[in-house]
Amino acid sequence: MRFRRDQDWRRLDDRALEELLVERWLYRGILLGIVFMAAVVTTLLGARGLAGLRDQVLVGVLVALTLTLGAIVFAMRQRDLEIHRELYRRRRPRREGDG
Repeated sequence: MRFRRDQDWRRLDDRALEELLVERWLYRGILLGIVFMAAVVTTLLGARGLAGLRDQVLVGVLVALTLTLGAIVFAMRQRDLEIHRELYRRRRPRREGDG
Protein backbone atom coordinates (compact mmCIF):
# COMPACT_ATOMS: atom_id res chain seq x y z
CA MET A 1 0.00 0.00 0.00
CA ARG A 2 1.69 3.20 -1.17
CA PHE A 3 0.61 6.79 -0.89
CA ARG A 4 1.64 9.67 -3.09
CA ARG A 5 0.97 12.41 -0.59
CA ASP A 6 1.79 12.55 3.08
CA GLN A 7 -1.81 12.76 4.24
CA ASP A 8 -3.43 10.14 1.95
CA TRP A 9 -3.59 7.67 4.82
CA ARG A 10 -6.17 9.88 6.57
CA ARG A 11 -8.80 8.74 4.05
CA LEU A 12 -8.48 5.10 5.10
CA ASP A 13 -10.92 3.43 7.45
CA ASP A 14 -9.85 2.17 10.89
CA ARG A 15 -9.10 -1.37 9.78
CA ALA A 16 -6.97 -0.20 6.86
CA LEU A 17 -5.06 2.12 9.20
CA GLU A 18 -4.37 -0.78 11.56
CA GLU A 19 -3.12 -2.88 8.64
CA LEU A 20 -0.93 0.01 7.50
CA LEU A 21 0.58 0.25 10.98
CA VAL A 22 1.36 -3.48 11.06
CA GLU A 23 2.99 -3.22 7.63
CA ARG A 24 5.06 -0.26 8.78
CA TRP A 25 6.06 -2.10 11.99
CA LEU A 26 7.32 -5.00 9.87
CA TYR A 27 9.35 -2.68 7.64
CA ARG A 28 10.76 -0.89 10.65
CA GLY A 29 11.65 -4.20 12.28
CA ILE A 30 13.54 -5.30 9.17
CA LEU A 31 15.40 -1.99 9.03
CA LEU A 32 16.31 -2.25 12.71
CA GLY A 33 17.56 -5.79 12.10
CA ILE A 34 19.85 -4.47 9.36
CA VAL A 35 21.09 -1.73 11.70
CA PHE A 36 21.82 -4.35 14.36
CA MET A 37 23.73 -6.56 11.90
CA ALA A 38 25.75 -3.57 10.67
CA ALA A 39 26.60 -2.70 14.28
CA VAL A 40 27.74 -6.26 14.98
CA VAL A 41 29.92 -6.39 11.85
CA THR A 42 31.41 -2.98 12.65
CA THR A 43 32.17 -4.09 16.21
CA LEU A 44 33.79 -7.31 15.02
CA LEU A 45 35.92 -5.43 12.49
CA GLY A 46 36.94 -2.91 15.14
CA ALA A 47 37.84 -5.65 17.63
CA ARG A 48 39.92 -7.43 15.01
CA GLY A 49 41.59 -4.22 13.94
CA LEU A 50 41.31 -2.42 10.64
CA ALA A 51 43.89 -4.11 8.42
CA GLY A 52 43.76 -1.76 5.49
CA LEU A 53 41.85 0.61 3.31
CA ARG A 54 39.26 -2.02 2.45
CA ASP A 55 38.29 -2.50 6.10
CA GLN A 56 38.20 1.26 6.68
CA VAL A 57 35.91 1.77 3.70
CA LEU A 58 33.68 -1.08 4.85
CA VAL A 59 33.37 0.42 8.33
CA GLY A 60 32.62 3.82 6.79
CA VAL A 61 29.90 2.34 4.60
CA LEU A 62 28.39 0.44 7.53
CA VAL A 63 28.35 3.55 9.72
CA ALA A 64 26.75 5.59 6.90
CA LEU A 65 24.18 2.82 6.35
CA THR A 66 23.39 2.73 10.06
CA LEU A 67 22.95 6.49 10.30
CA THR A 68 20.76 6.59 7.19
CA LEU A 69 18.55 3.73 8.31
CA GLY A 70 18.32 5.23 11.79
CA ALA A 71 16.99 8.47 10.29
CA ILE A 72 14.48 6.54 8.18
CA VAL A 73 13.30 4.52 11.19
CA PHE A 74 12.92 7.72 13.21
CA ALA A 75 10.86 9.37 10.45
CA MET A 76 8.70 6.24 10.14
CA ARG A 77 8.07 6.29 13.88
CA GLN A 78 6.95 9.91 13.73
CA ARG A 79 4.41 9.07 11.02
CA ASP A 80 3.25 6.02 12.99
CA LEU A 81 2.56 8.28 15.97
CA GLU A 82 0.41 10.49 13.74
CA ILE A 83 -1.55 7.43 12.60
CA HIS A 84 -1.97 6.28 16.22
CA ARG A 85 -3.28 9.71 17.21
CA GLU A 86 -5.74 9.66 14.33
CA LEU A 87 -7.02 6.22 15.32
CA TYR A 88 -7.37 7.37 18.92
CA ARG A 89 -9.23 10.50 17.83
CA ARG A 90 -11.65 8.43 15.73
CA ARG A 91 -12.35 5.93 18.50
CA ARG A 92 -12.64 8.40 21.34
CA PRO A 93 -16.22 8.61 22.56
CA ARG A 94 -17.89 11.87 21.64
CA ARG A 95 -19.13 14.04 24.50
CA GLU A 96 -21.97 16.50 24.50
CA GLY A 97 -20.77 19.77 23.05
CA ASP A 98 -17.91 18.23 21.02
CA GLY A 99 -18.07 19.35 17.41
